[in-house]
Amino acid sequence: MGWAVLLIVAWGTLAFGAPYDWAYWPLMAACVAVGVWGLLRRVRSVRRGVHAAVLAGLLLTAGAIGLQLVPLDRATLQRVSPATDAFLLKYDVGYAQAVRFAGNPLAPRAPIQHPISINPPGTWLGLAMLCALGIFLLGLARGLGGRDLRTIAPGLTAFGVVLAFIGIAQKAVWNGKVYGFWEPLEPGSGPFGPFINRNHFAGWMLLVIPVAIGYFSAQIAKGMQGVKPGWRRRIVWFSTNQANRTVLTGFAILVMGLALVMTLSRSGVTCLLLALAISAMNVWRHQATVAKKRWLSGYLVFVFVLAVSWAGIDALAARFAEVDWKMGGRALAWEDGWRIHEMFPWLGTGFNTYGAATVLYQQNDVAWHYFEAHNDYLQILVEGGWLVAVPVLLTILLFAREVWKRFREAEDDPTGYWIRLGAVTGMVAIAFQSVVEFSLQMPGIAALFCVLAAIAIRRTANNRSRSDYR
Repeated sequence: MGWAVLLIVAWGTLAFGAPYDWAYWPLMAACVAVGVWGLLRRVRSVRRGVHAAVLAGLLLTAGAIGLQLVPLDRATLQRVSPATDAFLLKYDVGYAQAVRFAGNPLAPRAPIQHPISINPPGTWLGLAMLCALGIFLLGLARGLGGRDLRTIAPGLTAFGVVLAFIGIAQKAVWNGKVYGFWEPLEPGSGPFGPFINRNHFAGWMLLVIPVAIGYFSAQIAKGMQGVKPGWRRRIVWFSTNQANRTVLTGFAILVMGLALVMTLSRSGVTCLLLALAISAMNVWRHQATVAKKRWLSGYLVFVFVLAVSWAGIDALAARFAEVDWKMGGRALAWEDGWRIHEMFPWLGTGFNTYGAATVLYQQNDVAWHYFEAHNDYLQILVEGGWLVAVPVLLTILLFAREVWKRFREAEDDPTGYWIRLGAVTGMVAIAFQSVVEFSLQMPGIAALFCVLAAIAIRRTANNRSRSDYR
């Protein structure tokens, strides 16, 4: 199963983040297949059932979105969501024509019906993706074993290095086209690596770097165990396979951190610093010896300092100096988003319909059409209203509760515990980036997020104490 997960992540990443239909439909199909495999997979522990709390939250969210797709007659629609009716009269030609001829006695009398969603096809697509990723998450959370984790963590690390080199090389020979042939529709989008938006590349790295750090920390924790005192024996240890994996993982973290900083993504660099700080705290709490705590924490500081220095302190300073009260236009997008929410407060515009709503209701920075709110939390509130926002919040709380419960259990092995720490750190980092970006709206990044979420809530069967993880 571990290799199947890596193939899904690779496809979703290399296909520009899978924002196109030729990319996200195969991705979703693969997610469903692997998720079902995990749900049906035989596991040795009787405790590895489906996470009922997370499943309930996802079902409530999907049900709320489904309500936005129920056809309503016009009188009911005007009563429950008058803003939807007003929008459709200006946006949907078929709806407007039906209303116009409704009072004509010579016109055929067909009932005027429309869902709450202002763009039902978009909402159906969003619901399909939610269901596919939900199956993927629950299947992985049940089916992943310790051996799968020891495949996924180094696999993501190795793939992250490849992706970093792609981004670095592409920046050095940039000709205005991704992969040398794919030209972005918006020249000013700032592509990096396979992603059309450099912030999305940074978001992908924010998820993977903490997992690599967790795997690196596990290698450090197990390093030189059983090696007798003496410099000669320690030097000999560095020729072992375990030492080689440790050194290569440390190098991979450095390369990925450098690539992230080279994007000059302000949100990416800020959240990388946050991820490294959380990782350093985990090291100080869970590494067994003071020497390992100091060595590993110092290395994380070294990674950030070297990455910033290599990318150019002046370039980064100039990039951050561009920030004003408009937040690069984001504050204006948020103002538009909040105004749309006030028009559709309870039932929303429909899941995955923000781009349709801004066709009529975007008032700021009209030189650009904002398909996203540049704040995932605000966008959920706009598209779903409180009807969807409340189940989403409940799902987040139930998920956080499951994560807390998993940290009170032992792992199948010490490596699994450190990887779980890394997965949670990556999710925290991307959660902060989502305040100003929309990386998680890229299906490829969303699938990677589900992998980390599954690792975070994956149940274990051991009853050892956490002291055994060190």
